[in-house]
Amino acid sequence: MKKLIFSVCFTTISCIASFAQAKKENIKVIYNTDFILDFDKVKSSIPAAYHASFKSEIDRGISVKFVLESNGKMSSFKPEIKIDNNQSNDNSIAQMIIAAEANPQYKDYEKNEFYNVKDFGVKTFLIKDKIFDYQWKITKEKTEIAGYNATKAIGIDEDGKEVIAWYTTSLPYRDGPYRYANLPGLIVKAEMSTDEFKAVFTMKEIEILDKDVVITLPTKGKVVTDKEFMAEMKAMNERHKQVNQGVDK
Repeated sequence: MKKLIFSVCFTTISCIASFAQAKKENIKVIYNTDFILDFDKVKSSIPAAYHASFKSEIDRGISVKFVLESNGKMSSFKPEIKIDNNQSNDNSIAQMIIAAEANPQYKDYEKNEFYNVKDFGVKTFLIKDKIFDYQWKITKEKTEIAGYNATKAIGIDEDGKEVIAWYTTSLPYRDGPYRYANLPGLIVKAEMSTDEFKAVFTMKEIEILDKDVVITLPTKGKVVTDKEFMAEMKAMNERHKQVNQGVDK
């Protein structure tokens, strides 16, 4: 009888724990993202008529909020429609970033795959690739971010550039902003750089959701790997630059 009671109790506790964990896996995270641009490096891709307004906006600072939603198996990451700094001009850089990133970025952890739809004029591409392995190296450096104790990790991105991420084991989710993932806890801050700009993602708030996050992976578009898409985009940018240079003459 004691064994039976113990078995029933253990099973009940296990079910409750499993249910709680399943519920806990549904999260919504808000990241404030600051974009630091080098005007001298990006002005060649901007029509001369907009140089003054773009430089003014860059000097003021560009900030966009992004939302991460995860159910533990899949996640989506996309910008909020509302932007910071009262940037209402139709040509503002913040709005251009939102338009460029309007299609969510998805991670499928069960298949270890990453998805993102990109629209360029009449062309639609579906990027489908493996979640990138940043070869994270965990350091001993720690700090507090958004009220959580965080540990610093350093990784290397697809272009060989350093990525800095801060994660917290207090939030046991292996997700994070943008394409970053697979650390021992939620990434609460990440810093990445390209030749033209630097982006800093900082968690502002997290909500543990009572309802399941339903995520449907995209299917439309020409399926390409990340490398294939970058080659397509590079060719398009070169053509765009040539057109702009022709207009400026």
